[in-house]
Amino acid sequence: MEKTEIYKLDDLLNTDARGLVALVGGKQRNIFVVRKGDQVFAYLNWCPHNQVLIDQIPNKFFNADKSYIQCSKHGALFGIDNGLCIEGPCEGERLKSLDTVIENGIIYLVE
Repeated sequence: MEKTEIYKLDDLLNTDARGLVALVGGKQRNIFVVRKGDQVFAYLNWCPHNQVLIDQIPNKFFNADKSYIQCSKHGALFGIDNGLCIEGPCEGERLKSLDTVIENGIIYLVE
């Protein structure tokens, strides 16, 4: 198991998200991390509908009330905790999730 430090937990507020670049599968990839309470989720920053960044407006990852991740290109809505598209042109598809672990206040990507 290989761990890569990606973010400090204290720097990610509840119901907030940050886009970053990280090594995934040996390649530099755009990803984002989302915090929901005590949980952290990470996804490739890539909409399954038409392969664009979810945050066409940098670091804007949510709908208005922050209840869903929202693609800023076509408005597709994704579950924060599972990446499932529940509304929009890619309904039924999922964001590609990435495994994370939190240790000593640091969020790590795990491969």
